[in-house]
Amino acid sequence: MNHASLTPQLEEGDLLVFDVDGVLIDTRRSYPSVIRAAIQWGWRRMLGLEADCTGFELEHFRVSKRHPGFNDDYDIAWVLLSVSAARSRKSGDRRLSRSMPSPEEWESILKEFPAEGVVFQTMGRYGDPVGRDRFRALCEEMYLGEHFFGSGRQTSLKRGLWHQENPLLDVHWSELPLPVGIYTGRFLPELRLALIRLGWEDFPPDRAVTPETGISKPSPEGFSRLCEVTGTRFPVYFGDTGSDRESLRGFGRGIFVAVGGLLPEETLRFETVSEALLNLGFLKGRVSGESGSTGCAR
Repeated sequence: MNHASLTPQLEEGDLLVFDVDGVLIDTRRSYPSVIRAAIQWGWRRMLGLEADCTGFELEHFRVSKRHPGFNDDYDIAWVLLSVSAARSRKSGDRRLSRSMPSPEEWESILKEFPAEGVVFQTMGRYGDPVGRDRFRALCEEMYLGEHFFGSGRQTSLKRGLWHQENPLLDVHWSELPLPVGIYTGRFLPELRLALIRLGWEDFPPDRAVTPETGISKPSPEGFSRLCEVTGTRFPVYFGDTGSDRESLRGFGRGIFVAVGGLLPEETLRFETVSEALLNLGFLKGRVSGESGSTGCAR
């Protein structure tokens, strides 16, 4: 696209806000693996059913991430497991292979879900066969590994899947030309690990919106909080999912920059955050992260 047409808006931008997963951190080998393993564990160990296949596919993940209500990866796993368990009860078939919806069926099922209220909707339609809190603790344990300090470990896993992650930007936050904020679905223990990967351990805590603040995407309140803290009003948000886009849309002002391939319909889209920062004029020097040609993705 012609970036010149965006120049007035970009000049109005006074705050850079980043999502974490898929934007600052490459999570392709971590969270999808958590979802896959947790579903198999829950099916076999919690429900006592036959885990005869992997079940979860990456296309399930991509479909989920396009829905504005599915920002939380652990809830993707929990809802998929709850839906599959309901299908198993109805059919009488104990096999995961016969109960897990295909990605196409999953996309159709997600049309039932609003942008907010996914947990309420799931419990009302499909129940809570494994206990959401217990299942989320399992996911946290698989992700955090040695950094999991919750009570009652459910696995013998020692090394968390967070070790499979890599940074997508090697520029320190203080080197960027505008104030920086983070709006993420990660809880604080997970965010701290991401900041270590980035070399951003000194990132100001009051500039990060996590679920502990009582604010979760797709709520626009995260931007209200960040603008108030930084004394700004017009955020430029680098995100990669439907919930990222919906949260800024609800805020009513700012620019959404899509990163990666989950939102191909977005005209302002780049393959990596490095490319986005460079092409939009927010980065003048060296950048790295994932390699790729610069320019707006088509």
